[in-house]
Amino acid sequence: MSFETHPYLRLIDAETHARPVPPLEAPLRIRRVGFFSTNHGADLQALHQEMAALAGGGPAPDGLARQLTFERDGRRVTWERHNEFATLTWTAPITDSANWPEWIGLELHRGLPMIFATRVDLLREATVPERALAGFNRQSLAYSRIFEDSAEAATDFVRDADGFTRFEVAIGESGSHRQGVIVRRLLEIETYRVLALMGLPRARELGGVVTGFESRLRRILKGLAPGGSADDLHDVLGQLHDLSVEVGQAVERTSFRFAATLAYGAVLDERLSRLRERAINEHTTIQRFTDNRVHPALSTCRAMEKRLSTVTEKVQGAIELLEARISLSIQNQNKSLLDSLSETARSQFRLQQTVEGLSIIAISYYAIGLLGYVYQGVHDVLPLPKETMVALSVPVVVAITYFAMHRIRRHMR
Repeated sequence: MSFETHPYLRLIDAETHARPVPPLEAPLRIRRVGFFSTNHGADLQALHQEMAALAGGGPAPDGLARQLTFERDGRRVTWERHNEFATLTWTAPITDSANWPEWIGLELHRGLPMIFATRVDLLREATVPERALAGFNRQSLAYSRIFEDSAEAATDFVRDADGFTRFEVAIGESGSHRQGVIVRRLLEIETYRVLALMGLPRARELGGVVTGFESRLRRILKGLAPGGSADDLHDVLGQLHDLSVEVGQAVERTSFRFAATLAYGAVLDERLSRLRERAINEHTTIQRFTDNRVHPALSTCRAMEKRLSTVTEKVQGAIELLEARISLSIQNQNKSLLDSLSETARSQFRLQQTVEGLSIIAISYYAIGLLGYVYQGVHDVLPLPKETMVALSVPVVVAITYFAMHRIRRHMR
């Protein structure tokens, strides 16, 4: 039977089997360098093609294979592409002293900023020897037993002259698969520790900007007089709209970074929990050391994101209230205008009625005058004297004039 395959199925399969953990055999020295994308991952896509060609497998056909592995000059090299960064990891003998070896693809990353570099020395010993601990800063040394006491790990997270942090791991009797898992966990911890802190500089830079937004909003609202004119209200509304645009731009610039920071922090916490550490003597553990540095940074990012969100809500609320006030002011002005127009219309109507009344009197007067001349000419045949006929004609003429004017006014409507 044949069925149509969902287009996401290949992506799901590729993600399920992505980044397998290779078995390792101590003693080994593993280095990893991370590079950050400068244009939302498009440069990593181009780099993916170049690394695929370097690995000897040709260009990646659809970009699903995000991990490339190849051998070069006695080193096992692994390149991994993520959404906004890429890592280059290579494994070499414990005596390898070349931090930046040639021909493994490092030169292809020159256009990208390096965000971290770390080294893991995997030792086939039960405990980390004193010679390996000698180069660490004792004040920041994290030294613990990991993976249910099956191994020891030590680091101080201090970068050396070449920019590398260092882990020393005594693997004891752990098998090759467990060794691979331990190295993977430590490399991931260093990777996500740095990425989780990427939002902290942005949060600190944003602090002054948000404070400026808050001050401007207070000044704008303070300058809003209770009885301000419509022009004053529109001026304040324009200032609020300008502030709203600037706040929106700040949100646009930082929302992704803060969301990514919190996501990386969650991944880091999950990876740290898998170490299952126990402190050695009076030293701190890797998890406790990292938590003490990373969690305050994450809290700072959350607080800054909350402040920015609060300013956004306040500005929007002020705009809505001001627009409602302007709308109410316009409604009051319209009501006053309508009342004025209504009063004018009533005055005009009364004036029209007055004019119509005077017109009826005037027309009737002239009509009766004309009848007087008529009666004067035919007084010999009139049954009554002229004056009596004029007097009797007055109400008839007035009534006829009134009804004629009323009919004319009705047709004009």
